Amino acid sequence: MKKIALLIYFLSATFASAQDRPEAKPEDVATIDGLIKAYYEGVSGPPGKRDGERILSLFIPGGKIKINVDGDEPTHQLAEEYLRTDSFLTISTDFYEREIGRQTQRFGYMVNILSAYGISDAWENEDYTARGVTAFELVYANDRWWILSTMWQREAPDLPIPQELLYR
Repeated sequence: MKKIALLIYFLSATFASAQDRPEAKPEDVATIDGLIKAYYEGVSGPPGKRDGERILSLFIPGGKIKINVDGDEPTHQLAEEYLRTDSFLTISTDFYEREIGRQTQRFGYMVNILSAYGISDAWENEDYTARGVTAFELVYANDRWWILSTMWQREAPDLPIPQELLYR
């Protein structure tokens, strides 16, 4: 009986959180390339607000974002929480993050991506103020692609992006 009650609770919680989500644009979730493109477009823009609702539509309910290692303890936030905070949504300068390289591993409906990115003040500007790598974990379910989790790390003098991860 406990198992049935737990299953009912889990399904109702998933259904409730799915109801609170914005609907994804079909072109954003039909392909892996579309999903990654939508993510970078959503985090980018002129001063004002990022498109947190569009990014949230890419994540599976309960998906994890912003996984960090603070001291010895790994931490994360749920996409539903982080993508609706003022600290994420508000940007004070032109901020454009775009993919500059990718490695993809796929097995069936599971995908791991290491996506190198560059940050600048305009889409066409390749004079990056910062670069780094975002790790994406994806799954294909219900006729669309979902982001399960993301984490990122900025490039540093002692941690350059490997050449094989950059587009040539």
